[in-house]
Amino acid sequence: MNTLQIIAPLASIAFLGFVCVKYKLFNKSQMDSLSAVCFNLLIPLFLFKTTYKTDLSAQLSISWFASFYIPVVCYFLTIFLINKGKKKAIATATLESLTASYSNTVLIAIPIIAFYLSEQSAGRAFVLIAFHSAILFSLTELLVNNTGYKTITRTLKNPIVLSILGGLTCNVLGVPISNYLLEPMATLSMSAIPLALFGLGAAMYFLPIKGNRILATGYAFSKLLILPSLVFVLARYGFKLDHEQVFIAVLLSASPTGVGAYIMATKYQKAENIAATTVVFSTLLAPLTYWLWLEILI
Repeated sequence: MNTLQIIAPLASIAFLGFVCVKYKLFNKSQMDSLSAVCFNLLIPLFLFKTTYKTDLSAQLSISWFASFYIPVVCYFLTIFLINKGKKKAIATATLESLTASYSNTVLIAIPIIAFYLSEQSAGRAFVLIAFHSAILFSLTELLVNNTGYKTITRTLKNPIVLSILGGLTCNVLGVPISNYLLEPMATLSMSAIPLALFGLGAAMYFLPIKGNRILATGYAFSKLLILPSLVFVLARYGFKLDHEQVFIAVLLSASPTGVGAYIMATKYQKAENIAATTVVFSTLLAPLTYWLWLEILI
């Protein structure tokens, strides 16, 4: 099966969500309820089950984590310094940096990783991204108002982060979980990604496309191409990681901008339009850039 045959179904599900809300089959309240079910129950179950059953004895190393997080944090800080050089306010500079570097890692990259590699590989990918939100959101809060510690504790209470850490802990400690629990969990988990993609498409309809579209396009392309290029170079040539580790790290970093960046922007009422437009543009461009990265990596 070629790359297009993998990406097309994912894009089609998201497009269906967009069409359904555009033509009033579902309203915003209904889609908000669907998102709550997905992100507070279904995806956490999926993440817990996958990390619990993942073989952690291989391919987890400090260098692998470094190959992902060093470029992400350095890229965030570089965009921040560039924005500060343009005399932008600290809050605006910080939130635009988050927009340019924060990835929607779960919805698109994980299904592709699971198909091309295995569910075990997808589980290791979850371990890699366990601290992604905590690090970037904490860095954002620290730069804006010096409250990074509170953000770390708040982020660690997030259902998605808790499910990854919970599954990882049970895995490491060898906690036995009955199939009477794992089987229903697996059944519910099967609907997590399709419904979340459907909800993502619906969310695209409600996000405002406003502000500096040229800047948003630049952030989208840099998020999808420059950031994963940095990860690729460091992982392959710096740390000389194996093919699977490089594949996972690059695909995760090549994910479009996550809606969490827009949520943070609305919290501070800074850079909301840029954040929303970048989320939309990067999501629309992601199938094309994923195709490019898969052609390079496979």
